[in-house]
Amino acid sequence: MPSNPIIHKVIEKSNIPLAAPSANLSTKPSGTCVDDIIEDFSKNIDLIVDGGKCNIGIESTVVKVLDGVPVILRPGFVTEDDIKHVVR
Repeated sequence: MPSNPIIHKVIEKSNIPLAAPSANLSTKPSGTCVDDIIEDFSKNIDLIVDGGKCNIGIESTVVKVLDGVPVILRPGFVTEDDIKHVVR
């Protein structure tokens, strides 16, 4: 879940489930400011919402739950210990 209040409002107002990866091309690190995103994506997208500089430049943790057990598919800022702390 992103920490930016702008995307929180987008999620709230959309009234549909949303999933989105970090703003980075495959094999490149996630951008931490709008200039990084423009450099990577300006030729491929029509709109960028500038929510300001990110506090953390680490990709999102991707988790899949298999038979009730969370499995990390891609490590990121949220660690296995963080997940274990909230999942029982």
